[in-house]
Amino acid sequence: MSHVIYKCPRTAMKVQAWVAEEHPQAASTFELVRCPACTQVHFVNRADGKLLGDKS
Repeated sequence: MSHVIYKCPRTAMKVQAWVAEEHPQAASTFELVRCPACTQVHFVNRADGKLLGDKS
């Protein structure tokens, strides 16, 4: 397992999520994670921690 750090869009807190290891081609895919900061789910990019739809 590896971890990714992202910023919760609802609380603005930095959150660490653990994701399963996959093939290198899957590094640019999004992972569905349950956020402990807001109890919602977010799609997080496995490679850089950006959220789906994040324009920054």
